[in-house]
Amino acid sequence: MDLRKKKFVVIFLSGLVFAGGGMLGYQFYQEEKKEAAIETQQKAEREEAQEKSGLAETKVISAEMNPTQENIYAAEEAVIQLPNSEEKLMLKERVALVNAEFVKSMKAKEEARLAELADDIQQAKLALGIDKSPTEKDIAEILHNMTHQKVRSEEKWGFVQITEVNLLAVKEVLQKNSDFNKNIDFLSIVNDWLSADFSNIVRDHNVIWENKNGNVGKAYGILSPSEEQALIREHFDES
Repeated sequence: MDLRKKKFVVIFLSGLVFAGGGMLGYQFYQEEKKEAAIETQQKAEREEAQEKSGLAETKVISAEMNPTQENIYAAEEAVIQLPNSEEKLMLKERVALVNAEFVKSMKAKEEARLAELADDIQQAKLALGIDKSPTEKDIAEILHNMTHQKVRSEEKWGFVQITEVNLLAVKEVLQKNSDFNKNIDFLSIVNDWLSADFSNIVRDHNVIWENKNGNVGKAYGILSPSEEQALIREHFDES
């Protein structure tokens, strides 16, 4: 083999070696890049899990220190978001304990309040006409007339003031006549109003109104506080 051919062979073989090394280097680089991406993702997932865990712990502590329904719900929601683990189980048990104590406390307060207002509740039942043999129709009419204190509609006939005593009187009847709640969940409505939650009162009005086959007076909004006060003064003679 002459010198020229030898040089060609050397150059060709060098090129193959260089190319092969380049391919190996590129593959190695790609593997490193892939591993780095996986590590970054895993790190982000660990940090997210730690953040959720810390948030859940904070929510649970808040519920334990200030056991309100809102705080308990927030704690339950935060714990649900955690992956299954021993920590999640322990936090669930803590929230369950807080909730059980909260329910027990609320029940005791309700019983004490009912005992305090027993005479007033009986008088309210007499005034509302539900002291002896109330019917589902009676309850529907009372709640419908209560909604008129707060909803906006073109026509309103009949008014019953929304008061704690009136609501408790209705609630007592509903608890003794569970079949009244089959068509409409009156008890849920009353409980919302007792909690001062009137966010669904337009819907409540219209559900009861439609069940009575109403065709005039559909509610379409909520009165402003000043409008409600004016209505109370007009129909219930209160300032």
